[in-house]
Amino acid sequence: MKLYTSYFAQLRNFPPNLVGLSTAVWNPKWRPMGKDKRGVICMNLPPLKPGKKCEGLCDGKCNPKHPQDCKFLKQYWEQLNEINFEEFMEKLFRLKIAIEIGENLDEEVEFAFLVYETPQNPCSERTIIQKWFHENGIEIEEWHK
Repeated sequence: MKLYTSYFAQLRNFPPNLVGLSTAVWNPKWRPMGKDKRGVICMNLPPLKPGKKCEGLCDGKCNPKHPQDCKFLKQYWEQLNEINFEEFMEKLFRLKIAIEIGENLDEEVEFAFLVYETPQNPCSERTIIQKWFHENGIEIEEWHK
C-alpha cells in the first residue's frame, strides 16, 4: 500500500485512485469531504487529527528554527504514539479494499495524509506523520504531480 503526505491545495491534482485523508482539525471550506466531480475522494481521518491536548499550542504564526522546539508538534507526536500502529494499518488496509471494491477502480488505491502547510514549512504535522511512519518501519514521501 503506497502512502504519501500532501496538502489540501494538491487535491486538485490527485488522480481518482489517490484518496486524501484529512489530518486537519478543520477542513477547508472550499473542499467538502466526499467525492468531487473528478472522482477524487477526500475523507476525515480522526486518529490523526490533533486532539484536545494540542489545542491552543499553535496559533499558526510561529516558525521555530527547529520543529522539535514546537510545543504543538511535541504534543502531536505523543498523541500519535498512543495509537496502536498495527491496528491503524490494518484498518487503513481494510479501507483501501473497501474503496477499491466500492469505487470499482482499476488501479490500486493509494493514500495521502493531508495537512494545510506546504512542504517548505517545517512546522507542520507532516514532519511528525512522516517520522511516526518511519519509526514504525514505513517510509512515506511527499506526493508530487
